[in-house]
Amino acid sequence: MLRISQVKTRDTDRRSIEHALMKKLGLKNGDLKHWTIYRRSVDARHHDVTFSWIIDAQLRNEARHLTKKDVRPTPEKPAPFRPKGVIALKTPPVVAGFGPAGMFAALDLAEHGYRPIVLERGQKIEQRRQDVDHFWKTGELDPESNVQFGEGGAGAFSDGKLTTRSRDPLVDELLETLHAHGASLDILVDAYPHIGTDAFEAIIQSIRRRILELGGEIRFGARLEEVKIEDDRLTAINVNGRWEPCQALILALGHSASDTLRQLHEDGIHMESKPFQVGVRIEHPQRFINEAMLHDFKDDPRLIPARYTLTAMADNGKGIYTFCMCPGGYVIASSAQPGQLVVNGMSYADRAGENANSALLVQVNESDYGPGLFDGLAYQEEIEKRAFALSPDYRAPVQKAADYLEGVVSESLSTRPTYEPGTVPADLNTLFSDEVNHALHQGLLDFERKVPGFLEGTMTGVETRASSAIRIPRDKVTRMGDEGIYPSGEGSGYAGGIMTSAIDGVKSARALMDRYAPCVQSDTE
Repeated sequence: MLRISQVKTRDTDRRSIEHALMKKLGLKNGDLKHWTIYRRSVDARHHDVTFSWIIDAQLRNEARHLTKKDVRPTPEKPAPFRPKGVIALKTPPVVAGFGPAGMFAALDLAEHGYRPIVLERGQKIEQRRQDVDHFWKTGELDPESNVQFGEGGAGAFSDGKLTTRSRDPLVDELLETLHAHGASLDILVDAYPHIGTDAFEAIIQSIRRRILELGGEIRFGARLEEVKIEDDRLTAINVNGRWEPCQALILALGHSASDTLRQLHEDGIHMESKPFQVGVRIEHPQRFINEAMLHDFKDDPRLIPARYTLTAMADNGKGIYTFCMCPGGYVIASSAQPGQLVVNGMSYADRAGENANSALLVQVNESDYGPGLFDGLAYQEEIEKRAFALSPDYRAPVQKAADYLEGVVSESLSTRPTYEPGTVPADLNTLFSDEVNHALHQGLLDFERKVPGFLEGTMTGVETRASSAIRIPRDKVTRMGDEGIYPSGEGSGYAGGIMTSAIDGVKSARALMDRYAPCVQSDTE
């Protein structure tokens, strides 16, 4: 079997793809025995549209094609994972956090007979959605059940993007797992797959049921408060004020559990500050993005809604980039702490909303906030408090991008904001430092040159939770910090997004299983 990339077509039917494949390789009738699509993508640059395919094909005399451009052997699927651990656990492994990292770690543990205990400070997805909807409609925030905390993590209220630059074989394995739990077949072949927040709910419920069927335990409203480390070894955890013995703990806290991180540092877990990003969400009518990106193909149902990715470099050395672009999506209230305003982007499976939105971010580091361990967290929280102070009922400050450059409050907006709790006109320059504002100004001017009309977009503040401000160091081989503790996912500073977090969680689970055997209780129940 061979894998052939850069198979180009103008159409998407199988006859056109097969013809392009045979032409690319110079095949004759009878040379092509079988073929399947591995990946598909679209190139809409240069006022033209081309579909690009990666094909897995079985050919006659395959060896003679291996010297051709874009041809290589199809990678073999890795052998199924088999735990090698010999140290018998006295209690089941614990997974703290049930976002993508924790969820896939727990599922993998359960599939291999480890019967994990999952701790989630928030609520199951059904209750969580009600709590979030209530917050969006009333401005009444539940600090333990919101966009950041609860079953599915922050990824449950997002576009559900599954893109990653990782070439890890786990990517395909996890996509297949998601499909097995209800995701569309399209995610297995799309170069930029997504699920949508509405479709995610059923998938999350399916994974939960599977963990429970395999003997796992999931506790909602269960907050990890402290850990006990003796002689650099985990011995116990405090859950909702009650101490429990624990020998192996996967920390999958997410990027917003700053209160837990501070307490764990007091308990002796080593941490370090890391760079992160701050900025805004910017919205445009989706029809404008379709026209700007697709030109003559702006109405092609195969291509819309269009998406974009933009980057720039300011003369003060700061990078500016768009992130987590949500075609046909919505800007949402994402606060987790009272008195702090945070926004994010979300879309449904059909991406049928009137607006497109994207994060517009600037990288910040110790030169912006100081060398202290929690200086980055304090800097992040201060920006969120400033945004909240402009309207202390979780209405978000908004400004037309062109007005932001001029430093004037917008009297009108070209793009109607989708942020549901409501908005207030404000000068977003007051929320950020001079260095960040300078970078954002230069980035916006660059994006206007690339996409004329970009400055008509509506900016909504603030986006500050694209990544964690803290990293919990771990050994590269064992993936442990202290003995028995496995920092994982976004909150530990090793991932960003649904797929990288899920991969990180699974790798932590497998490192745990390569060291520890299931506890005796799990084997005999």
